[in-house]
Amino acid sequence: MRQVVGLQLRDAINHVNDRVVLIAFFILAFYFYYWADLLHGFANLFSVESDVTVSRTLGGAEILGLAAVAVILKDLKSDRVLRWWDFVAIIATAIAGIYSSRAFGAIGVTCLGVLFMARSDKRIASLGQLCLGFAWLGFWGPLALDLIKPWLLPIETALAYVPLSFLGSFSLHGTIISNGNGFAIQVYDGCSAFHNTITTAFIWLSLMKMQRLDVQLKHVGILAIGLVAVILLNTARIGVMAVSMSEYTYWHYGPGLVIVKMVMLSAVLGLFYFGLRPAKMSQMA
Repeated sequence: MRQVVGLQLRDAINHVNDRVVLIAFFILAFYFYYWADLLHGFANLFSVESDVTVSRTLGGAEILGLAAVAVILKDLKSDRVLRWWDFVAIIATAIAGIYSSRAFGAIGVTCLGVLFMARSDKRIASLGQLCLGFAWLGFWGPLALDLIKPWLLPIETALAYVPLSFLGSFSLHGTIISNGNGFAIQVYDGCSAFHNTITTAFIWLSLMKMQRLDVQLKHVGILAIGLVAVILLNTARIGVMAVSMSEYTYWHYGPGLVIVKMVMLSAVLGLFYFGLRPAKMSQMA
């Protein structure tokens, strides 16, 4: 009886479908690591009571990443692409998701991403790139912001101050912009465009993989334009909020925040949709 069970188990492992394994892994990983962020992103998309310390203007990019994973997994069909050490890495990363610390999951997903990116199969390499993108979006990016914000936030504040400087009454002190009439705002990391650039880059990567595109110089140029666009929109919002208390309330807590969210998301999706569309092959007569 024990030998029969052992043979059946070995036979099941030998005939396991790689796509099914990867589907199960990404569903579990998405649930453990990103489901809460996704819900938070959609809740904040139309929220006018966003917390300045945690707000992110662009949100919901995780769903695009999951869609890109689904497209790649569809292309796998019934091909055997995983090796025994891939199974070990997948199981270890899934187990890491049980722990409450996000660092465990980020390290596991990052290691799995590096392992997959080393593969010659473009489909597995693309899954590796998306793994690294998920890890950067959910953990490494915010961690990097914590490290660089003492230098980044003054620069972003200065960018927002530039158009106001021509009005004469405004002044800049580090991360504080004063309108000269007793009202001032201070830029915190929650208002940083860094969050939006992380999300923008992940949206770009997801759309690239959904369209099965190889990275070319023109694609990097489209990404650069998208990053510049979200930075300008974010700094413009900060500058307008520094004008008065009423403007601050409208653009930080009121309908203005929803407007900026929708304009930024529409600009990014529109730019990438038209800029990343594959070139149509001319048909021979």
